[in-house]
Parts: sequence; structure tokens; C-alpha cells
Amino acid sequence: MSFVRTTISISGFGEPEFHSGIAHLIAEFRERPWIVCPSASWDSDRERVVVRIHYEGDDLEYYSRAALDEVWDCIIACFDFASEAIHFDIDESRLSESIR
Repeated sequence: MSFVRTTISISGFGEPEFHSGIAHLIAEFRERPWIVCPSASWDSDRERVVVRIHYEGDDLEYYSRAALDEVWDCIIACFDFASEAIHFDIDESRLSESIR
């Protein structure tokens, strides 16, 4: 079985905002069974949220865009942020034979 693992980073809000919304974000991911093994963490060096999700499949372009759309929806729904703008970057998207 193949997976597309995509790592997305989000800038525009701070660590306190991250900690206040992370439980809600993980719960939101769990409501979407097509998202496999989601994780989120705070990258203090870059001052960004880093989200990693997997999709079952092997179409790298399709699933990396799907991941960006899903993460965008979830971040907007789950976090309050004081910044006027947040920015999403796909840091990495690659094929994997396992979830790690």
C-alpha cells in the first residue's frame, strides 16, 4: 500500500495561539477518516505550526493539493489568530510505503 505524506507549515500566529487550538485541530482531523495519521507541532525555530498528514494512494500532485486544502480548512476552523494574514507552505510531499 502506498501513501502520500505531506508536511505543511503555517505562519501568522504564535505559540500561545497554537497551544490553545491544538486539541481542537487534532479532533477535527479525527473527524476526517480519509486523513491518515495526522500530527501537528510548533516549530519554535521558524515560529510556525507544522502539520503532517498521509493519504492512501500514489498520486503525489493530487494528494499534496488535497492535503493543503484539508489543512487550510482545519486551521481556519480551529484556531483564533490575531494576525491579519496566515500563510501556508507545502514543505514536503513524498510517496511512502509506510506511515512514519
